[in-house]
Amino acid sequence: MLCELEVNNIGTYVELITRIDAEQQYRMWFRGQSDYSWGLVPSVQRKDGMGEHYEQYITTNFMIHTMRLNPNVPQRYDRASWLTLMQHYGLPTRLLDWSESPLVALYFALRSDEDAKTDAAVWVLNPMELNKKVGYGEYVPPISYDSLSGDLEGAFSNHNNDDNKSQNRIIACHGVGSDLRMYVQQSDFTIHSTSEHLDKILMSDESCDYFYKIRIPQQIRKQLLVQLDAIGFHESSIYPDMEHIAREEVNMYFNSQN
Repeated sequence: MLCELEVNNIGTYVELITRIDAEQQYRMWFRGQSDYSWGLVPSVQRKDGMGEHYEQYITTNFMIHTMRLNPNVPQRYDRASWLTLMQHYGLPTRLLDWSESPLVALYFALRSDEDAKTDAAVWVLNPMELNKKVGYGEYVPPISYDSLSGDLEGAFSNHNNDDNKSQNRIIACHGVGSDLRMYVQQSDFTIHSTSEHLDKILMSDESCDYFYKIRIPQQIRKQLLVQLDAIGFHESSIYPDMEHIAREEVNMYFNSQN
């Protein structure tokens, strides 16, 4: 079951988050999306007609070419590190990004298109309750844990073995590694080893009381983005690297000029 809410300014957004946090008594996860109508679908599943082994094909090719370019890549069978690396560089994967920061999620909901004609959304999820639902237990593990190997293996191979039996579920996990961007964005993931959509699964579950969707009306998108910038949530703080610092400076001092 889904609890749908709406805000009209950044103050009511913070109030809603505070109320949800008090209700759930667990650190919630947040995901911002530019279009309210979009579901919770990982990038590798968003395009139809790609063939049965499309995911395995692109992950294998990425590994082959990356290993030729860089000797410091993850070990061959370190599936968690490889998928995290692929997600970082924009390859379609079975990982769906979440953040432990509601303001980071709000930034992602708004930043992609300042002139958008649609309402945006911030999804809110209790990850521990999701994992309880799929039978994992009252725990949110790191993506590198052996207990998640079956959730990751299908991205690389369609052959099961006793140690790595493929799963058919959606499970929440913490990101790992020493990546500054992930740290700043407070990044976590859901792993989607099934083609079922997370939003549809939880919306059809009448006992689900840990799943929310906050509507951001189109007419206040620009205002909220300005307010986020004023409190320190902008491109170079979300993406702390030279490329995004330079792009932010260009947008601020050149693209804004007539």
